[in-house]
Amino acid sequence: MRAKIDAKDFVQALEQVSGMIRKSSIPVLNAVLVRFEVDRCTLTSTNIDTYLSVDLPAQGDNFAFLLDRPRETARAFRQFEGELILEQTEKGEGEHRRITLALSCGPRSAMLHPFLPEDFPRGPKWEPKHSFTANAAKLYARVVRVRYAAAFPSPDDTRPSRSKVQFSGSHVYAVDGYRMAWDTDPELEVPAPFMAAPDALEHLKLFGDQAVSVQLGERLARVTDGVMSLLFRLPEGKLFKLDSALTDKFRSEFQVSPKEFLAELKYLKQSLRGNRAHLVRFSGGALLAESMGERYATKISAIGCEDVEFGFSLDYMTDAMEQFKKEPSVNMKVSAGSLGPIIIEAEGRSDRALVMPARLGEASRAA
Repeated sequence: MRAKIDAKDFVQALEQVSGMIRKSSIPVLNAVLVRFEVDRCTLTSTNIDTYLSVDLPAQGDNFAFLLDRPRETARAFRQFEGELILEQTEKGEGEHRRITLALSCGPRSAMLHPFLPEDFPRGPKWEPKHSFTANAAKLYARVVRVRYAAAFPSPDDTRPSRSKVQFSGSHVYAVDGYRMAWDTDPELEVPAPFMAAPDALEHLKLFGDQAVSVQLGERLARVTDGVMSLLFRLPEGKLFKLDSALTDKFRSEFQVSPKEFLAELKYLKQSLRGNRAHLVRFSGGALLAESMGERYATKISAIGCEDVEFGFSLDYMTDAMEQFKKEPSVNMKVSAGSLGPIIIEAEGRSDRALVMPARLGEASRAA
């Protein structure tokens, strides 16, 4: 069996699908399935929950093989240019069946012994029910802004939405129960709400700055540009209702510099002892914290917060400020209730952050 394909395109596709592979004790999950059929070649990798594939034009016979060490193979073949010829031969039957693959491109050649293609996990069958079009780069940027607010997945978690990025209406958001980040784009409204694992959405960056079709099924979703396709699972469970966490009643609003705030939070983080979650008391721009009997204090410039006091988690506030670190200033809104959320936003931005306050009684130990 013999086929030919453009060498540069083949190596580039091999590098792209190899990027999804995470080291596994299961050999076939470290490999890439290469399948020639009709007039195309499809390269596919998977981690069971996610499948990434690239289609390329090709000529020749129908055959397939499972290429182990795909990253190393791609690096070795980077200097291939022009027509790449692949010839596959088989020996033996049943458990004794073996594949030999010969590759040649100009003066260079290689002889490999790939795995059998039938060992590769088959992709699940599914049927799309909804679809929408989006710019992949813009969609990925929205996911990046909010994904930090998703909790690390846990097998014991009864609320899968806590560790996922969620999509509903014009919103993309993540919430772990203690903080939240969301981005709103009125020009893109998803036809049906869904959530996805941040690891699966990370592969959106492979599509670059181009339009993609996003197709939604019962338990699966696919993103495709017609050449590359990303298929991933949609977790079961109810999405968090974003509007339920928002309020328009605030007892105070003030402005701070994210850069300055982050610098002083870093000072406190490096000074405080222990690995526990540290609480900080904010009082009119002063920041106070305590650990193991030691107290630390600093101050930031905050316009309009002379009588404002609240407590917060140092780590959660740091993450929220990181979301806006390139902005000259942010607006902080403190809710009317003593335990209402603190909302952070910047002028001209479509995204916002929310941090739940700590009880002042607990944070006051730092004062």
